[in-house]
Amino acid sequence: MNQPIAPQAFAETAPLFFDGYFVGSQGIQLETRFSTYAQLYLTQPWVATVVDKISACIARLGVNVWDTSPDTGNVLMMDSKFANLMRDPGVTLDPYCFWQWLVSTIEIYGEAYLLKVKDDELMTVGFLPMHPAMTQTFRDQFGDVAYWFMGQPNELMSQDMVVPYLRYNPNMTQRGVSRLEPLRSTLMNEDSTRRAIQAWWKNMGRPSGIIKIQGKLDPLGKQRLREQWNQMFQGSENVGGTAVLENGSEFQVVQQTAEEMQYIESRHINREEVCAVFDIPPPAVHILNHATYSNITEQMRSVYRDTIAPRISFIESITNFYVGSEFPGNEVMRFDVAEVMRGDFETRADAWSKLVQTGIGKPAEARPYFDLGDAGPAADMLYAQQQMQPLGTPNVQVEDRNENVVDSAPKRPAPDVAAAKKHLEAGHGQVSSFEEMRRVLGGLAPEDAQAVARELAGRT
Repeated sequence: MNQPIAPQAFAETAPLFFDGYFVGSQGIQLETRFSTYAQLYLTQPWVATVVDKISACIARLGVNVWDTSPDTGNVLMMDSKFANLMRDPGVTLDPYCFWQWLVSTIEIYGEAYLLKVKDDELMTVGFLPMHPAMTQTFRDQFGDVAYWFMGQPNELMSQDMVVPYLRYNPNMTQRGVSRLEPLRSTLMNEDSTRRAIQAWWKNMGRPSGIIKIQGKLDPLGKQRLREQWNQMFQGSENVGGTAVLENGSEFQVVQQTAEEMQYIESRHINREEVCAVFDIPPPAVHILNHATYSNITEQMRSVYRDTIAPRISFIESITNFYVGSEFPGNEVMRFDVAEVMRGDFETRADAWSKLVQTGIGKPAEARPYFDLGDAGPAADMLYAQQQMQPLGTPNVQVEDRNENVVDSAPKRPAPDVAAAKKHLEAGHGQVSSFEEMRRVLGGLAPEDAQAVARELAGRT
């Protein structure tokens, strides 16, 4: 009997007929043990470093809700229901911890789930985090997706009650894939290296070797000698001790060199591979091996531009699709990245100077970027150079009452040398500066004041 396939099954490498359930991966197999994703985060320092860096960079951002329906452009919403929800989304967590949990869980598990909390009007007013390790995904007989949280409440929840954040999975669309999966061999090497170093110190017998004894010892004698030697010289706290051998005994060191073991080099490669998979520049987590004065600034800027930007777009898209669609209008949530993308003080000052001088930005719009207050109505205006005009435009001229064509540019008054002379003869002394000369002569331009000063210098 032919049975139709659920629509979601077309994206699966092994499609199931309608009903079925899906459980996400929980960890990876290391050299000698299975380790969960959570355990890898707790024991692998570079995994924890990059996850904490990415989650902190996103959690610190503000979240705004914009109404995109007006033709005049986006309007920032302050008191809408969607805006109030995004301002404080977590029922049990403050906003910073909520976004930090969401981003960290996505980075570690490749997926995260939020349970919607509804009010009496069936509108979402908050979210409860659902851990991926405790969540199963179901597809019922009609092909609809449902979720079963194995904690409390231990019940089946419909798709409209859950917000799923799933990273790309090449096998299906029901579960996400952790970023730790491509790092299986890397994390295994890192774990084996760290445990080898730990064992090297723990089992150190200066650091390892063979004791040669002249003659022959029975098994009991060998056991006593081994125990005495380990008691005196085994472990990192006994490094540097002095051994005393008797009866022609000899200790022969059996140790691999640092070049053979390649401890340091292999650990450098491991951490760089972790940064590559998580798409974060090494200098952002203080790996400065290849950092130079010329590239360090650009690599730090690329954290938000190249690393964080795709992640926040991913979160915005899913949140607007599953949550924003519940609210009336065309409201969308967006992370506020303007604060972190400002750049250094000199760069901001140069950019805003150009925007203000070309009539694109107002001084009042630039002042908050430098922590400056209101400068009055004059700052809330657009300014531009009057000399600027389209190419090919002739000089603008006007006609006076006598129908004579004159230039529209204002003419400067002629320097009143007599007034300056009279000012000096009245006992006011020498004019101290060009600014003083301009004041005496009624606000002349600097070049006119210089001409008058030179002429007076020849008279007095």
